[in-house]
Amino acid sequence: MVAGTLYTYAESYRGYMARIAAEYGSATLKVVEVLPGDKKHPIVPSFVSDDKKVNLVDANAIAYYLANDALRTSSLEDRAAALQWVSYGSTQVESAVTSWVYPVLGLVESSVGQVQRAKQDLKEVFSFLNQHLRTRTYLVGERLSLADLVVACDLLLAYQFVADETFRKSYENLNRWFSTVSQQAKFTKVTGAITLCAKAIEFDAKKFAEVKAKKAAAKPAAAPKAAKAAKPAAGGNDEEEADPVLAAEPKSVDPFAAMPKGSMNLDEFKREYSNKDTKTVALPYFWKNFDKENYSIWFMEYKYSDELGAIFMSSNLIGGMFQRIEKLRKNAFASIGVFGENKNNTIAGVWFWKGQELVFPLCPDWTTDYESYEWTKLNPDDAATKKIVDDMFMWEGEVKGKKFADGKIFK
Repeated sequence: MVAGTLYTYAESYRGYMARIAAEYGSATLKVVEVLPGDKKHPIVPSFVSDDKKVNLVDANAIAYYLANDALRTSSLEDRAAALQWVSYGSTQVESAVTSWVYPVLGLVESSVGQVQRAKQDLKEVFSFLNQHLRTRTYLVGERLSLADLVVACDLLLAYQFVADETFRKSYENLNRWFSTVSQQAKFTKVTGAITLCAKAIEFDAKKFAEVKAKKAAAKPAAAPKAAKAAKPAAGGNDEEEADPVLAAEPKSVDPFAAMPKGSMNLDEFKREYSNKDTKTVALPYFWKNFDKENYSIWFMEYKYSDELGAIFMSSNLIGGMFQRIEKLRKNAFASIGVFGENKNNTIAGVWFWKGQELVFPLCPDWTTDYESYEWTKLNPDDAATKKIVDDMFMWEGEVKGKKFADGKIFK
């Protein structure tokens, strides 16, 4: 029988999934709650077996280890399917949930725009899961699996704090599934009775700033400096300057600071695209106002399409890239799609940004993903470019014979 110690934060949804799996696996589990910043346990949840032979620091891996064979599923096909849902939960679902919930709870700093994007991301997650569960009781097969427990835990904060009655109304299949999973006796033994959100908590930037100021005021005064610090260069981020940890780091240089402002109002185009019809309003606005002297258009396509699997996993790659280049948003726009079907798809899209060169090498933080794609600069005066841009912005057309299946907008 498996026995060991789980180190986790109090009421952590990631810790919950390991504890629930242990209930099903009849594992002897000692739970030790740790505080943020605990140097002995820098990564949580973490698990150590009593015989010290097993050390795990990933919630999904811990849950798999502690679960029973029934949760792990019996067939190879079902285990692979369960694995993809577990991966989806820890990437797409978790990102969308925490990007909305954490700011409204005052746990992290954000902005109204970022919270709005998170709301849209969560709607996409709910829609995708709702469609998958239209003819299914569980995510995989005909019985409860680890995939159900993990994804339900990843969704837990959303159902508790932001996915209120109005938000949930359109997702009957997903709501039914979440209710079925979260009301299992072994689930509620760990989490307690779950109360669904009646009205979403609203993000309050002013309130967060007040809380942050109080925390700063409560800190001991810093020792006098030998000399006055140099004034930050123009264009610095005030929020970063106010954070003592970020202030101690080398200041990044805005790679667009020296570029001409240009005539195109990028924010206005984004509003047109977000709020009005793409074909009849946003695209005519784009072609009328595109500043080809100061902006450039690029086509991208994934180099390793033969390695792509499920559509949603390809979509996860796009979402992960977007998260890592967050600071590029104010100077760029992109429409990226997954084209094809499960196990036979590719990722392609159109970008435009300030400047005439490939933008990602301008900042070390933006280089993680771009080398996995082929990049082609497009001529804005070419009729072929117009068709490519129009198709991509409207999520239409084909790429190498593959039809559009899913997409994301970077704005």
